[in-house]
Amino acid sequence: MRSSASTSLSLTGIAAANRPGLTSLSPGVARGVAVASIAGAVLALSGCAPTEEGVVLEGADGQKYVVPSDAERPMYSSKEDCIADVTEQIAVLEKQGQDIVDTPEELCEPSSRYPTAGYAGLWLGPLLFAGSRWNSPRVSGWAPVPSAGFAAPGTRLQTDVVSPAPAGATTGERAPLKAGFGSSGKSGFASSSAGG
Repeated sequence: MRSSASTSLSLTGIAAANRPGLTSLSPGVARGVAVASIAGAVLALSGCAPTEEGVVLEGADGQKYVVPSDAERPMYSSKEDCIADVTEQIAVLEKQGQDIVDTPEELCEPSSRYPTAGYAGLWLGPLLFAGSRWNSPRVSGWAPVPSAGFAAPGTRLQTDVVSPAPAGATTGERAPLKAGFGSSGKSGFASSSAGG
C-alpha cells in the first residue's frame, strides 16, 4: 500500500531510538521548511517541537547565550569520523526533502577548543536539541553542552540552537530562546549572521 508515499520517511538512524513508531510526518511539519540547519531538521523529523525557552550559558568566547535545556553534542574519536558521520546525516535529511544550510566542516570541531568543558571525545559534532540523537557507530558518545562548551572564537555559531542572552542575564537562569527556529516558525536560518 503506497497511498501516503509523498510523506513517508525512512529515519535510518535519525531519532529512531526516540521515535520508533514514526513512519510519516504529520501534515504541516514539512511545510514551509525551505532551508534548515541540521539541528532544526533533525528535530522536525524526530517529531519533537522546538523549545521556546532555554538556559543561559557562557560560550567559550566569553559571551552569554541562551541554549536549549539538555542540548547535546555527538563526540567522535577523529575528525574523519565526525566529517563522515555528519555528511551521512545531512544526506539522509536531504533525501527527506530538507535543504540543509550547514556543512560538515562547519559543524565538526576539535574538543581542544573547549579545554574547560570536560568533553571526552577528540572531535565534536553540532549542537542538537534534546531528543534529537541519531544512531551511528561512529559516535563515541553524547555530551551535554556546558558553559564554555560551544561558541569558540572563530567557529560558526548555530543561530537556531543558540541565541544571545538578554542584557543582564546570569548564567544558569532560564530565558527565552529567540533564535529563528524557536517561536517564529520561519525558514531561512542562514540569513542571520553567524556571529563569533
